Amino acid sequence: MNESNTPPSPNDMGRPPVSTQAMSSPPPPPPGYLPPAYPAPPAQKGVVTKVLTSVVATLFILSILANIYLAFIVFSLTAGASEMEYRSGSSEQRVVIVPIEGGIDAVMEDYVTKSFKALKKSPPAAIVLRIDSGGGGVTASDQIWHTISQFKTDHPDTKIIASFGGVAASGGYYIATPADYIFCEQTGITGSIGVMAQIPALEDMIGLIGVEMNTLVADGSDRKAVANDLFQNWTNEEGELTQAGEMNQQVLKNLLNSAWDRFVQVVDEGRDTLDLDQVRELASGDIFTAQEALDNQLIDDIGYLDDAVDKAIEMAGLPAEDTRVTEVRRGGGGLLGLLGASTSNDGIDVTDLSAEGVRTWMQELGEVKLSYRVQYE
Repeated sequence: MNESNTPPSPNDMGRPPVSTQAMSSPPPPPPGYLPPAYPAPPAQKGVVTKVLTSVVATLFILSILANIYLAFIVFSLTAGASEMEYRSGSSEQRVVIVPIEGGIDAVMEDYVTKSFKALKKSPPAAIVLRIDSGGGGVTASDQIWHTISQFKTDHPDTKIIASFGGVAASGGYYIATPADYIFCEQTGITGSIGVMAQIPALEDMIGLIGVEMNTLVADGSDRKAVANDLFQNWTNEEGELTQAGEMNQQVLKNLLNSAWDRFVQVVDEGRDTLDLDQVRELASGDIFTAQEALDNQLIDDIGYLDDAVDKAIEMAGLPAEDTRVTEVRRGGGGLLGLLGASTSNDGIDVTDLSAEGVRTWMQELGEVKLSYRVQYE
């Protein structure tokens, strides 16, 4: 029997034949995925819509800013005077410097009153009045004097020391009289204890423009125009007082003398080293140098602000090296105060040439203002 050495084929082994074409072709890939469908883009807004949207957004932002600004103003107006550090220290008690610098008027009086009102909430051991003022209105000076005196009465343990800068005369001296001790700088001037008034007469000026001003008063107040008529000269062409001028002078002299008596009274009450006759003699309106004021016992020592602070610490019985000293900020409290802003709106607008504006300006000019004031600076 003839046997071959060839291995048996798959057919010989009972397996189905395999196609060579099928072995060489890979299986087909799975079906692909379609990309996701995105929504169509929205239609573009018109120009009008864009403008309106911008306007509304801008108004909304401005409204927020305006409310914030108004809140700052309210906070500044209601907050008390703020204090800044003048000399560091760790002591619980403190010395506070209150600057009173410039003309004494209603604005200054308001600032001083608010400052002392704030200090009442936490009274210091001592207060240093830093005064650099040639004075001002009689009423404003007396109101500041009253504020300081009342604080001293309510807080007898708080020592009050005055420190005069370049000038503390007339009303500037008046407001210092409640102090327990007064310093004046070496080159400072003080005194000028007296009162004055300046009254313009505009009759000649009005005549230059061909206007005649007439003043009428009610029958029951026939003296109403005395010292109250801005458009009537006090003197005739020869420079002599007219009858109306004499009446005007008499009325104002009574007012001036009353204000002078009041000045003498507060100095007499404040300066224990002087008697009434001595005060009357010094109340001639004369201005004194620091040395002259010391010789006449109007002040207690010659020195500067730091000397006054040291004296305040000594009189209050505080440690010399560790006492905290602060200074009241003139701008007041709140955010605007920290920024140094002023919240007052004083005076008249001389640029307002309307009929009402001119009338207001002339009325302001013609008002009789009694002054504890000196012109030296």
